[in-house]
Amino acid sequence: MRPNYALWIRILFIGLIGAAWVVTPTLGQVDQGFTDTFDDSQLPGWEHSPEVIVSNGVLQISPGQFAARQGAWQDYTLSLKLRYTGEGESNINYRASDQGSYILLIGQDIVTLARATPQGVPQELGRAETAVVNTTDWLSVQVILTGGAHTVSLNGETLITATDADPLKSGGVVLLSMGQRTSEFDDMCLQTTASAVEPTPVEPIAVVAAQTTTPTPAAGTWQDLLRALTSTQGSTFQVDEFVINLLLAVLTSFILSRVYIYWGGSLSNRRKFAANFMLVTITTTFIILVVRSSVALSLGLVGALSIVRFRNAIKDPEELAYLFLAIGLGIGLGDNQRTVTVITLAVVVVVLGVAHLLRQTQADVNLHLAVSSHGSEKITLQQVMDVVAQYAVKLRLLRYDETPEAMEMSFVVEFRHISGLNQTRDALQQLSPSLQVSFLDNKGVW
Repeated sequence: MRPNYALWIRILFIGLIGAAWVVTPTLGQVDQGFTDTFDDSQLPGWEHSPEVIVSNGVLQISPGQFAARQGAWQDYTLSLKLRYTGEGESNINYRASDQGSYILLIGQDIVTLARATPQGVPQELGRAETAVVNTTDWLSVQVILTGGAHTVSLNGETLITATDADPLKSGGVVLLSMGQRTSEFDDMCLQTTASAVEPTPVEPIAVVAAQTTTPTPAAGTWQDLLRALTSTQGSTFQVDEFVINLLLAVLTSFILSRVYIYWGGSLSNRRKFAANFMLVTITTTFIILVVRSSVALSLGLVGALSIVRFRNAIKDPEELAYLFLAIGLGIGLGDNQRTVTVITLAVVVVVLGVAHLLRQTQADVNLHLAVSSHGSEKITLQQVMDVVAQYAVKLRLLRYDETPEAMEMSFVVEFRHISGLNQTRDALQQLSPSLQVSFLDNKGVW
């Protein structure tokens, strides 16, 4: 049988969520369990994601959301009612701590019990098929946990009996909803039983301290990572720095646009394209300033930008290079890296200036050439191209139209010197007196 990689990825992800949000309290803490009928919309004793709500006395967890209850419960009986809508899995993590957790995944027609740890691959402990449940019916779920022995029942029927040879010691409970499923929970009860593992003896003073001190997670744990990902607290906003960075964004983007207009080699309308640099740089500066202090906002920005498309394709690699440079200027200024940003722009300007000087011996006259004839004498496209090719260093046909009464063709041409333009005009008029020739400067087109 081929392994279900998607299932294992979900199990590993769920295990990491449980390990991140439920930290084992200090040894010696006594907790007899809890009962919650979810009549309080404030969910006292629970940590949860923003979209978890209590509606009509029922805990409602939408797709991708969670609710966690910290604790150091080891051996107990956990019972609750579950109802769900949509495809996916309803997940119950127990003995969840920074060492790992046991995960009960309840799908549409299958129930899976697995063990997940931050360091290793999830281990399946048991699996059972079940009848498809009506979405309006409540499921009675019960988990009996004694040492490494697990007994899972649905609606009074035992589905999974499994034993973990190296059981997780203790931890809290996490409820999640994955896929497109919305899960509802009610009448949750965790009743502890006598532990099969003797606790390590501790001094009475240490016990009192453990009971009165809030446990602090170790640095570098999964909880720290997840709290960083979900943090929305930004750094202190400095108006003066923001204004300075915006002014620098305007100045640097203006310099970049002038460099592109006068030193760029693109055949497109450089002046019109360069007008976008200022808007791109200022917008990027603002976005980076907003998201730089929150990883969650940064990830949200990635998702938002994934749906953005340019209306017109970038046809010239040089256009893309300048556009990336404008974005880079905005990123640098948005992150308050003024010195690095200004030095980078200065280096780019110097390099492009030197390259422009070295190109002085190359073609510098960039024009649109339009040739038309309305006389009876027929001039072929090949004749015109042969004449222009004698004097131009670059020739590209853009358009060709021919009717019984007239002929029109359009080219993009480059000449090494302005004298090449005059020679081309004279040579074309020698082909036919009725031939009309027009040159249009490509740099100055608006």
